[in-house]
Amino acid sequence: MTEDISMKKIILICLLSLPGSLLFAGDHDLLDENACNETKEGIGGALGIADYLFKEVERLDKEKPKNEQKQKELFEAALAFSEIAENYSTVYAVWCKD
Repeated sequence: MTEDISMKKIILICLLSLPGSLLFAGDHDLLDENACNETKEGIGGALGIADYLFKEVERLDKEKPKNEQKQKELFEAALAFSEIAENYSTVYAVWCKD
């Protein structure tokens, strides 16, 4: 049970560490240069978190192969961060063209 709570805390902290201004666009342009840079940083951050979580799944598989529930939770979180990176990448590709 405590592992479950700590995993939720880790995921929450990771989500909160992503650039917050990506949620709201400015009044004039949908994304200005600063917002595009933050989007790019958000992509890198989400990919980094996803990579870390995927590696944790692999580590648990080797060290504690019977801990399937924890592996499943980590894998689902890694997929979620991968999807966040994919969504940010789409926004970046559409609105941050040079």
